[in-house]
Amino acid sequence: MSPTKIYVTAEVNGEPVKCLLDSGCKRSVIAADLAPNANLTPSQFSLFAANRASLDVLGDTTLPFVTDGHDFEADVSVSDQVEGFLLGSDWLEKQGAQWDFAHGTVPWGTNASNSIADTVRVFAAV
Repeated sequence: MSPTKIYVTAEVNGEPVKCLLDSGCKRSVIAADLAPNANLTPSQFSLFAANRASLDVLGDTTLPFVTDGHDFEADVSVSDQVEGFLLGSDWLEKQGAQWDFAHGTVPWGTNASNSIADTVRVFAAV
C-alpha cells in the first residue's frame, strides 16, 4: 500500500515540526502558532481546504527552517485555520525536488547554483 502522506521533520524557530510535503498543493502554508513573530505582508493568495472551503490568510512571509541539518527558506502563507507546516509544489519545484518513492527519499537542490542535491529521508503516515 502506498503512503497517503509524506512528511519530513523540520525545525522552525528552534522547535521540531512535522512538515507535510504536498505536491498537490500549489502554495506552501504554515499555522499561525508556528510563526508567531513572522513579519507578515498582505497576501496575494486565496487558500482553500481540500473540501474547497475558503481559509483565512493572515499574511505572507519568508520562513527560514532547517531539515536534515540544512538551512532552507520557504515563501509561505500564514493561517490560523490550518495545523502544522505544509510545503507545496511551489517550494518543491523551486528546489528541483524529485520524489523517489521506491527508496523513500526526496532529493532536492537548495538553489539553481547548487549542483549537489540534498537527499532528505522521509517518513510516511498512512
